[in-house]
Amino acid sequence: MIQQHGGGGGGSANWSTDEWMFRISIILVLVLLAAVFSGLTLGLMSLDKTGLDIVIATGEDPKATVEERINAKHARKIRPIRQDGHLLLTTLLFGNVAVNSIMAILMADMTSGTVGFIVSTVVLVIFGELVPQALCSKHPLAIGAAALPVIRLLLASMYIVAKPIALVLDWAVGKDMGTLFSKGELEKMLDIHVAQKKLDSDELAIMKGAMYYKQTAVSSIMTPIADAFTLPGSTVLDQPTIERIYAAGFTRVPVWGRDLNDILGVVFAKDLIFVHPQDNGTLLDFMHLFGRSVHRVWPDSSLGDVLHAFKLGRTHLAIVHDVNNWSDVDPFYETQGVVTLEDIVEEILQTDILDERDVVEGEMAARNKRLHHPSFDTGVRHILDNNTTCKSMDEPEAMSLAKHLVATHPVFQVSTSAGVPLTAATVAALLMRSAIVEFDADQEYPPLYEMHTVAPPHCMVIVQGSVTVTTSEGKTSTAGLWTVLSAHSLLGAEGDVRSDMTATVARASYTRCLRISRLEFQRMLRPVQLTNNTSELTLKRHQSSHAINTVGRVRRSRKNPPTGHVADIVQYV
Repeated sequence: MIQQHGGGGGGSANWSTDEWMFRISIILVLVLLAAVFSGLTLGLMSLDKTGLDIVIATGEDPKATVEERINAKHARKIRPIRQDGHLLLTTLLFGNVAVNSIMAILMADMTSGTVGFIVSTVVLVIFGELVPQALCSKHPLAIGAAALPVIRLLLASMYIVAKPIALVLDWAVGKDMGTLFSKGELEKMLDIHVAQKKLDSDELAIMKGAMYYKQTAVSSIMTPIADAFTLPGSTVLDQPTIERIYAAGFTRVPVWGRDLNDILGVVFAKDLIFVHPQDNGTLLDFMHLFGRSVHRVWPDSSLGDVLHAFKLGRTHLAIVHDVNNWSDVDPFYETQGVVTLEDIVEEILQTDILDERDVVEGEMAARNKRLHHPSFDTGVRHILDNNTTCKSMDEPEAMSLAKHLVATHPVFQVSTSAGVPLTAATVAALLMRSAIVEFDADQEYPPLYEMHTVAPPHCMVIVQGSVTVTTSEGKTSTAGLWTVLSAHSLLGAEGDVRSDMTATVARASYTRCLRISRLEFQRMLRPVQLTNNTSELTLKRHQSSHAINTVGRVRRSRKNPPTGHVADIVQYV
């Protein structure tokens, strides 16, 4: 019977219980080894060297999370054995095939051919391949780091056989260099991250802009020279011209000579502080002292080259020119436009940076009121007027006015951040630090405040003369001594307070107004006290946080009546 059924499992009928237990134990050990080889083959080979380097670098970042630091620790352990990928792959495959072969022989000896085939297939697929590969594919770093002693033992025991094959693979297919992506592949990978909510659309746009901006030509983002703000060198730097430059809002102004193709240089608006309008000097004269040379680029220059020039500190504005050789005259350099650092940043960010000069859609303007007010406030133009002089208030007059304001005006009855009501002495000190603006009779001055515009960052107190005030209802009245104009601007945030009146200096008489700065007033409400006491600093930090939350609640609920606190009066004054 044994000879007829040899290899069919007939001999197993004569095995003792101990022999059965021994063989089953061997099968279990072989299944475990098969699981180890199969799982490590998938888990470790899926960790290419580039991916491991990324994990290690991420974990070394000071801002790394605890999970990222743990993964980096595992990756540092795995990196040396993953260095020779073909040796590791050959070793694991040799071990896996050897274990599977031995187990198939033992299973066939223990059962019939059909039963052995079915049992060995089910056991190997489920416990030797499916389960370990599913686990190792989800946690390759942790499992690979834990199995390092076993892997090193296998590498040492099979080195003589595996190393020659690994060398042949290195020669035939090349060494494992890790996975690298092209820009197109990176873009698609970023799209997948956005779909999985790992990145948002703004981050995606910035990353794509950073990848492709060097391939963009200057001509595609430049401002045509006809649309740029330029001035001829013969322009006289009088008061209207300086106001025009400030109102335009540009920090750099190209200056040209014969025509726009003859750009002489660039003038910085900030340098105009040294100009005396009464001298009536020209821009060309001014450029001899403060003018900057202009950087020129070609229309097909890449944004990467232009940004590199900007980073060298030469300029933040470049003139785009090209050779005009298609006209009837001799070839000449033709100015086509200007490109700025802001243009390149917008290209990288893949969005427009709206400033005061840009045209804003109505819906966006409603969401961002600050985009409506010009960079040059016409309400303070009188400060630049040469006929206007600024003085300060003496102590007796300041104390008298302070007592009146504290007693009658709600804005000057608020409490400081420490909860202490304002005193006449504190307000008088503020008044003496404020400037007195004088307006001569029979002179034309721009309005101090204009209706429906963003209010200037100060209020005016009439200390002599009168001011004509027109309200939003169309009523006109004359404001006299100690009248406070636009007091609510002292408490509101910058850009949030709009004027509800038009105030104009009366031409019939000499007028003096005290200009109280919002910054100085709010500094008076929140005095800065230096201390080295840690507990005191912690307490003040908590108090500041509570005050911010209080303001937020008041803004969300405008139905609450004023209680005398700063946050309430901001809403109602």
